[in-house]
Amino acid sequence: MRKIFLALCIIALISSGSYASDKNRAYYPAVLGYHELKPIPLNEFDTTPEAFASQLDWLKDNGYETLSLEEFISYLKKDEGFPEKSVLITFDDGYNGIYYYAFPELKKRGMKAAFFITASTIGGIKGTKYPHITYEQLAEMAADGNMSIGSHTISHLRLTELSSDALKIEVSKSKQILENFTGRKIQAIAYPEAYYNGAVIDAVKEAGYEIAFAGGDSGLFGHESWFSIPRIFTGLELAENNNALFAEFVRNYKNMPEGAFKSRWKPIEKK
Repeated sequence: MRKIFLALCIIALISSGSYASDKNRAYYPAVLGYHELKPIPLNEFDTTPEAFASQLDWLKDNGYETLSLEEFISYLKKDEGFPEKSVLITFDDGYNGIYYYAFPELKKRGMKAAFFITASTIGGIKGTKYPHITYEQLAEMAADGNMSIGSHTISHLRLTELSSDALKIEVSKSKQILENFTGRKIQAIAYPEAYYNGAVIDAVKEAGYEIAFAGGDSGLFGHESWFSIPRIFTGLELAENNNALFAEFVRNYKNMPEGAFKSRWKPIEKK
């Protein structure tokens, strides 16, 4: 199935120019959306530490510059375009693999990344197979100037299904919690499970966020494109065939088929 997916994406890339003229997507550099790094993956959204390290090396060897959230926003505000070979690395949820695996590999190479943290889970869910980072670990990462921190709401709920009041609490309180703890301004949010609509964007703007990240390109809902920036779903299959799909997606982010951005969350079946 994965080989078929790779072939279909490459065929679609060659045969379709549907996104080549899309001003919204074409304006941004490639944005990668990771979740967790695990030596033994449990889900299709996991990436092994070895694969992540090799992807960082590929970016470096091919002349890509990693951006912080602050730099990303600065380039956006200047309205002069982004560096030709730049990329934004993001992680959602705040699982502890970001501290044990991603953080060291990034530091080793002097590279940058952004981490969208679900505020209520910091230091929690220790009894599951997906424990989250502790406050001490988050503090260490936030103190590193190359690591940016963003919000992934308080409870990781589907924002489109909430009442107006609950929605405002999820986006505004998470921002406040993270700002108070890290001492840094939280300027960006990533929508849990990529669920957003016009009301969600209204609440995000009202809370004071500068930009927001989605998964797939679900539309603008009458708002600026920087409140629904699509991200490449970076999971297990992107590392296959010596990172062939990873390289293809990064090089061609501006005109990738929609399938590149779709979530492929799926537990790995035991053999």
